[in-house]
Amino acid sequence: MNQILLPFMSVALLAAVVSGCAGGTEANDNKGASTKEGTSTKDTAKKATIKILQNKIEITDKVKAMVADYMVQNPNVNVEVQVVKDYNTLIKTRFAAGDAPDIFTTAGYSAMESWSENLLDLSNEPWMAKVSPMTVEGMTFKGQKLGFPMAYEGFGVVYNKELFEKAGINKLPATLTELTQVAEKLKAAGITPYKEAYQETFPLYHIYNLAFAYEKDPAASLLKLQKGEMKIKDLANINKMFDVLDLGMKYGKGQESIGVSYDSQVADFATGKIAMIHNGVWTIDPITKVNPNVKMGMFALPINDNADETKMPVSVPGYYVINKESKNIEESKKFLAWLHTNGQKYLVDSFKFIPAFTDLKTTPELGPLAVDMSPYVTNGKAIPWTQNAWPVGYKEDSPKRLQAYIGAQTNREQAIAELQKDWDNRVKK
Repeated sequence: MNQILLPFMSVALLAAVVSGCAGGTEANDNKGASTKEGTSTKDTAKKATIKILQNKIEITDKVKAMVADYMVQNPNVNVEVQVVKDYNTLIKTRFAAGDAPDIFTTAGYSAMESWSENLLDLSNEPWMAKVSPMTVEGMTFKGQKLGFPMAYEGFGVVYNKELFEKAGINKLPATLTELTQVAEKLKAAGITPYKEAYQETFPLYHIYNLAFAYEKDPAASLLKLQKGEMKIKDLANINKMFDVLDLGMKYGKGQESIGVSYDSQVADFATGKIAMIHNGVWTIDPITKVNPNVKMGMFALPINDNADETKMPVSVPGYYVINKESKNIEESKKFLAWLHTNGQKYLVDSFKFIPAFTDLKTTPELGPLAVDMSPYVTNGKAIPWTQNAWPVGYKEDSPKRLQAYIGAQTNREQAIAELQKDWDNRVKK
């Protein structure tokens, strides 16, 4: 556990994001085409079938297009891809039912470890020599490298530049007080500051992460929490984290925020109905799909009034992994090798991912959110996604407690107590 977050403490390693250089979102279930148009059932039966399961909803159409291209180039292979909302539930159900996918996605660290007994060792794959250094620790267990890193991503405040200018805001906020003042200025100008998508789980665990990631030594605090030597209430910024939630409610939809979906939030931001969303670089594609002309940027979400501490959480949100019991291991390995070879076209140019391979390059076409994220990395102003090191299942537990708080079913003290109870239960498991 002491080694979990060390890469984030090193400026040199953080710089690898740029030289080597994105999440988690949820929406409706989707399936990609499993065969080429016009292919008969008889022809399909002769093919090897690779089943892929992933959770990057916002790029569903682009994943389908990638798979279609792969099948054109590899007519002996049929690829079924499914992109789902309740990913963690479905992947467990699929394995339990004997319908496990050949390739699926998982986060690193504790999440990767929980799946490690099911995963194929990819250490000797030719593309492994090209992964960025920061990606390795989160996917390595018992000396085996188990994952294909998909991207780097950052989480912060995505904002509309034109609405900020209209409200007379010419300086980005670096403290929580300054962020509140920005919200007031927007409101005074007749602009709705926020519409937070608290119906979804991922923005909530990203915000909750701030209380952990802003610790002076996140790894040490996580270890103490694991050992029971400190409690959630002892996190220095735990109450400030609730202030962040309150901010999104006060200047947005209030308690109704727990009914706001990601799609609704993105659509309103893209059309200029709201000025800010607590979200990440992955929003670039769905936003520009609605409005390609929107002028936007991203800055770190402050959690307190110490500007020197304000940093942006940056991490690898997920890895492709191969089920070691797959009947199509060689075809699955071939698919990942093809994806790396064509990574610039698909991962970068199409998916708009900040690449986690040293031979793939970040481009201006990745958009302003990636551009705004990069200085936080190169200047040592990045902090970790500690949710990837929480006990398995806790990332799914915590948003429910925060939603209860947002809905006024609990107060802060009660929410913190429930968060602690969930932590203790997951550690015992």
